[in-house]
Amino acid sequence: MKKRKVFVFIFIGLALGLFIIQPLVISLHMYDMQGGNGEWWKSLLASYQQEVSSWDLDQAIIKLLFGLLGIALSLMFMVRQRIFQLTGRRDKLEEIRELIAAGENQQVEFKSTLRWDLRQFKPNKALEDVIAKTIAGFMNTQGGHLIIGIDDEGSILGLEQDYGTLKKPGKDGFEQYIMQLVSLKLGTHFCTLVKVSFHQFEEKDICYVRVHKSQKPVYLNLGDRSHFFIRTGNGTRELDMPEALEYMETYLN
Repeated sequence: MKKRKVFVFIFIGLALGLFIIQPLVISLHMYDMQGGNGEWWKSLLASYQQEVSSWDLDQAIIKLLFGLLGIALSLMFMVRQRIFQLTGRRDKLEEIRELIAAGENQQVEFKSTLRWDLRQFKPNKALEDVIAKTIAGFMNTQGGHLIIGIDDEGSILGLEQDYGTLKKPGKDGFEQYIMQLVSLKLGTHFCTLVKVSFHQFEEKDICYVRVHKSQKPVYLNLGDRSHFFIRTGNGTRELDMPEALEYMETYLN
């Protein structure tokens, strides 16, 4: 995949050099040689016509140089993009490391697994409901950070056991499962408030779920009932109907 990306950038750079940079440079040179008289776009058209009609050795060398210039610019852009990605990734790792070190609070929650029961050694649907409850609580309060794959003390457990329970094992399947959980339990329109990413700590994957605050009430659908949760302290609490109505009137309007 990386080699393919490099070849794509080389091809784009070559096209950039031959069909954009070279005609622009030549047309500007022709326009300048004419003393700036006439219309520049006519010089540009003339440069394209020259591209088609002239293929002598000098022109071939010029095309090669402009092609190499385009490739160099394209590869420089690719490297710059990669540097920004790595810098952003390091910044995110530092942010998550600080969240883990600070421990759970109103906006930070740790979960050992998504659906693998560490006591019963099998998948447990009830654990998925706990994840959905936490996400709903964050949405109804100030948003928050859910980190899956670490225990309450901040020890890294990883996601391997969860991966093994999925139809599509791995990060993609894990993310799809979380988004499906949000869609089914909270509502599809709330999926935009959830951003999922994966990071490695101690050579183990963890899942970082950034949950943003909702501007309208979020209900968790369990069975035939809807439940309203908020974050209080380092836990998630359900409000009864009078409490929920008062809370929504005070904080969600």
